[in-house]
Amino acid sequence: MKEYPSLAAVCHQVVTNAPSGLDAATIAELLGKKYATMMSETSRQPGHKLGADMILPIMDICDSDLPLTFLARQRGGVYIPLPKAAEDPAPLMKQLAASVKEFGEFAAETAKDISDGDIPKDQLDRIIKEGHEAVEAILGMITLARKTHEEQYK
Repeated sequence: MKEYPSLAAVCHQVVTNAPSGLDAATIAELLGKKYATMMSETSRQPGHKLGADMILPIMDICDSDLPLTFLARQRGGVYIPLPKAAEDPAPLMKQLAASVKEFGEFAAETAKDISDGDIPKDQLDRIIKEGHEAVEAILGMITLARKTHEEQYK
């Protein structure tokens, strides 16, 4: 069978560096798990497996969409959280700036990686990562503009 990258490892990264600011011990408690058990499950220790039903609670408690982003990229797609409509132009300008920045990084990294015509695995992985980030930022801008328009013209 084909070897797949680990979603559990992504969840481990999320619980050890939660955007919510919670520490791993608090996250384990909120999940109703012992700290050692949660850490063993997310770090794929022998005899421990992370249950699929734990992924959404981990994402919710940690305030992270990283597992969804990971899954979407593994399947050749993108995950784009739907932004709230902007009442002033500042969020629109910030999202536009983010999309320009991400596209610039994609173009710069890709140009460097393809300059010699050889694309080893590490360069391909970087091109794919930067490309996904650029597409996500651009689609986020389109979604934010659409939602803002819809709120303004109900």
